[in-house]
Amino acid sequence: MAERPRLLFVANGILGWKTYSRRLETVLSARDDIELSVLWRRPNSLSTLPVKRHDGRGWTEVIRRFDPITAYRGYLGADIRAAVRRHRPDLVHFAAHWPSAALGATNDGPAVTAALDCTRENINALKERRLWSEVECRRENALFHAARHLFPMSHWAARSLEGDSGVASERITIIPPAVDLSLFHPPLAHDGPVNIVFVGNDFQRKGGPELVSWVQGPLAGTCHLHIVSHDPAARVSGPHVTAHGPLPQEHLFGKILPRMDIFCLPTALDMSPQVLAEAAAAGLPAVASDIGGIPDQIVDGETGLLVRPGEPGGYVSALRMLIDDPERRAGMKRAARARAEAHFDAAKLFSTVADRLAELARHDGGRAETT
Repeated sequence: MAERPRLLFVANGILGWKTYSRRLETVLSARDDIELSVLWRRPNSLSTLPVKRHDGRGWTEVIRRFDPITAYRGYLGADIRAAVRRHRPDLVHFAAHWPSAALGATNDGPAVTAALDCTRENINALKERRLWSEVECRRENALFHAARHLFPMSHWAARSLEGDSGVASERITIIPPAVDLSLFHPPLAHDGPVNIVFVGNDFQRKGGPELVSWVQGPLAGTCHLHIVSHDPAARVSGPHVTAHGPLPQEHLFGKILPRMDIFCLPTALDMSPQVLAEAAAAGLPAVASDIGGIPDQIVDGETGLLVRPGEPGGYVSALRMLIDDPERRAGMKRAARARAEAHFDAAKLFSTVADRLAELARHDGGRAETT
């Protein structure tokens, strides 16, 4: 092993993993006790067209039939294997665990660690039917057992690693979604109705249309909904709604969120949404679905309100409760910001990840388990 251990970070430019990857790269680059190489990946849409996803539905289930783990063992993982041959790392860290399949499960390669937001068994438990077969779950379990260490984003995912996949607890470190607290501005007073904000793409899956119907229906006249989204389906017009379209992060954090009163995410399928950590950092009480890793992000009744998905009356009641009670909103705002400072601070969390990776790179250049 070299005097300084070599770490290859396989960064992910897709969805919320882009934020994770950028922040971790910044922290790792500042260290002088490792030799860092970074492989940024964002496979083009054509190469991933046949690859199965967690949220498969309708026509996508027909064409997306190929297990991504199998794809990474083959054509999707070629660039990862080339980077390993080029840099000869002692440790490879993956932002999202499926790409680690590119390195197989043998003892002759570098040690592997991975961050993840869920397991396939997690998704099966959320769905009305099993999206992932037993064979596909066994393939994923092989990745987990081949990894030297795993960094799930929630207790929900960690429980599945232990209970469904049999991963030892000492090989698990929970790292929730993280935010740069310095980017968020204090709340600003405003005139007019209570402002509710929705931030997210995949407008339908995350409950955007339903939220619009509540604001224009039973909650009409008591609040105003602001929508921030890249999704064309989110370009909603009509009373009590403003669709801002996609916004630069600095505008969202500095101009929009400080004037909001409530964050709402009535999502039907999610893991550990980055936007909920951002809402807490902005000091916004959140009304969100009681699914996945979300209960790690919202303390029900303290920093926001959790609602069972598929129960419109529950969301309406929760929103109305906060709309009608400014004192409770104010208390939840303070509690949300305090929780962000205690649990979602990127400076603390990514330092923890970097310390662990450096330690593993120094002391373990081989695989912990084989399957």
